[in-house]
Amino acid sequence: MRISDVEMFFNNNVDKKQLSEISFDKENNISLINSNNLCFDFDKINEEIKTSDTLYFKNGKIIFVEFKRGKIKDIDFRLKATESIISFYNYVFLNGFKDSLCFPSDLFQIYIVYDRNNCTPIREMAISSSGRKLQVEYKHFFSKYEVIDSDRFQKIFKI
Repeated sequence: MRISDVEMFFNNNVDKKQLSEISFDKENNISLINSNNLCFDFDKINEEIKTSDTLYFKNGKIIFVEFKRGKIKDIDFRLKATESIISFYNYVFLNGFKDSLCFPSDLFQIYIVYDRNNCTPIREMAISSSGRKLQVEYKHFFSKYEVIDSDRFQKIFKI
């Protein structure tokens, strides 16, 4: 799969929103990331299942990003990861990209971004523990599976 072609297709066909809107926590009426930078609204690809909030194309990788401000259940970690790959592949396949996908793959990465300011130390340890466990379980699907705080996300993606 030629990532540059897929990225161009996304740029021309997938809605973008400001990062502040993509990372908005409706329950608490606050954004996890305050930025006007535009990013893909990946939830719009398939609103019926649990996909990540956005994705990035960077260094030949497809990087899924999920923003979580409140509690994160292990099942949500799992669903966001697996259903993001499934939705992505179905979407590009239905839009003419017929390349097959093989696993293990180093094509995909995923970041679960949480709000450190909204976490107790115990909750932060639980989030990190879940992330480490899933890094092992999903190592054949993602070249990187990281749970990071919003500050680190902003540094990695230069926001």
